[in-house]
Amino acid sequence: MRGYSEDVLGDVRAKSDIVEVISGYVALKQTGKTYKGLCPFHTEKTPSFVVSPEKQLFHCFGCGAGGDVFSFIMKTENVGFAEAVKILADRAGIIIREDSEEAREERERLRALYEVNEAACEYFQRVLMESPEAGAAREYVRRRGVRDEIVRKFRLGYALPSWDALLKALTASKIPREALLDAGLVAPGKDAGGYYDRFRARLMFPICDAQGKVLGFGGRVLDDSVPKYLNSPETALFKKGRNLYGLHLAKDAIRKESTAVIVEGYMDAIASHQHGFDHVVASLGTALTEDQARIIRRYASRVVIAYDADAAGAAATVRGMEILAGARLDVRVASLPAGEDPDSTVRKGGAEALARVLTDARPLIDYKLHLAISRCDRGTVEGRVSAAREAAMVLATIKSAVERSEYTRRAATELEIDPNALGKDVEALVRAGGARPGRPGWGGRPRVAVRPEESGASGDRNAASRHTKSEDDIARSGEMMKVLEAEKMLLRLMAESGEVRRIVLEQVGADGFRDPGHREIARAIVAEGTMSRSGSGTRAEAEGGAGGDAVEPTRVMAALDNEETRRYAAGIFLGQAGEGQGDPSRMAQDCLSVLREHSLRDRIREVERELASLGGTGEMERSRALLAELGSLRARLSKEFQPFSGIG
Repeated sequence: MRGYSEDVLGDVRAKSDIVEVISGYVALKQTGKTYKGLCPFHTEKTPSFVVSPEKQLFHCFGCGAGGDVFSFIMKTENVGFAEAVKILADRAGIIIREDSEEAREERERLRALYEVNEAACEYFQRVLMESPEAGAAREYVRRRGVRDEIVRKFRLGYALPSWDALLKALTASKIPREALLDAGLVAPGKDAGGYYDRFRARLMFPICDAQGKVLGFGGRVLDDSVPKYLNSPETALFKKGRNLYGLHLAKDAIRKESTAVIVEGYMDAIASHQHGFDHVVASLGTALTEDQARIIRRYASRVVIAYDADAAGAAATVRGMEILAGARLDVRVASLPAGEDPDSTVRKGGAEALARVLTDARPLIDYKLHLAISRCDRGTVEGRVSAAREAAMVLATIKSAVERSEYTRRAATELEIDPNALGKDVEALVRAGGARPGRPGWGGRPRVAVRPEESGASGDRNAASRHTKSEDDIARSGEMMKVLEAEKMLLRLMAESGEVRRIVLEQVGADGFRDPGHREIARAIVAEGTMSRSGSGTRAEAEGGAGGDAVEPTRVMAALDNEETRRYAAGIFLGQAGEGQGDPSRMAQDCLSVLREHSLRDRIREVERELASLGGTGEMERSRALLAELGSLRARLSKEFQPFSGIG
């Protein structure tokens, strides 16, 4: 169970009432059987964040965040599952039993690494503040305009020029050389058994996790030596692409603003914080990663990239921005003056200058179009054609047809070309697959696997056929939404009633759900229901529900592999007002009827497509068989079901 036995998790869960835990972070007000408050994960004025003490779940009907008490701590504290369990266990006064000798050794190793890094951080801080040899470093910090309180806030330090100053200082404090090597603070020398300090004559920037624990370091030279910056090597704690500099100091402001600003350098972040921009973090390198995108997504819905002009033009940076956009973040790019970075901008023009830059940040698509067009010489016909080709490739990636049309018009105006001609090139790329409409994520409606023949992507030969196809697509979309809503209701009913689970298993099975995520949740509900009824049956009786057959939603969610799926499941189990009223078995039959009708209509469409493909081929026997089946299916449809709205 994600590193812990079910007994351990059950004990921690039982002593961590979700209302009490969340009340430490969010002001909750009781409304009937649930509690409501303003969501801590996005900005809102009307409470849509719901906590259920009965089901021990939370869900925001605004941003889609949801889960159990473990999920809440993971998201709020930006930690993994194991650390969330430990936080809640410590809160409840529970001592978690060690699972194995190997697990004990790994936890001890990580604890030792944290202690070594903390000792090194304190040493570097002390050297910067007190050592006569750090005078040049103190002067450098003063010259960069960093105030003493900011130096202390970011725990800046200094590594002496000596080859072994840190080594001697920490080994004198009984820290083994091997621990310093594991932490990447020293490196093996040429002589057997010898070591030397990795960081020498550098201003030191501790890199921390979201809780402020030191993971590693970055060091900057004070002169023109190379490399200018040196980071800790990869260790069991420090993974360059999995962290953001200053996150522990910025996370609350990021959540409050629902916006994160990412700068490139340590000094950029420090200068920004000094001037009141507390929602700024720095990437550890210009190419952003999926892990960093996920970190930002936990705190904000929007991210502003504020790299210097040269860095922002790099291809690797654009790919990083695409990764952020892929994490469903609203990505914007701040245009800094030529040759400037956030540090120099705020030092020269004050907070107002940086505020203007951030306020004027352009959407990612604007920035990509700017890059595409600026690479070509628009003073010639050949240059404008080349720029139009580059712009069309960017425009074809826009999913919204309205947004795509608007940006196409603007790009054509800038290039001084015919917008209709550019639009035709863009739509040709879209049809060829240049912009595949994205499926909604789990934060909203469920994802649906759509077959190619249902997507409307195949080429049509005339306007009349395109019009017909569009009407069919609209109708099928409405039909599919009814199917998905029916599946969500079935999942909730299955969790609440063993009789409903029996009915569903008999009629369609757990694999009979159209949506892949719904199938996964259905399998978990069935498995948990089976487990609850096995053995002595005491667990099932204790959980209550219809005849002791309800399953515990938190246990179902623990069996799901994907955090997004768990979040989505929480929304299903909590449900909206008015759901779940009436006889569960009758409601389940109504939902199953929707699924059966959709399956029947699906088969009718398949037969119709096959008949159309056989036209003129002479396969009369197959055509007759299909016509007979089609007549039977239509008769059954007319007899058993009322038509869907908009479906013939």
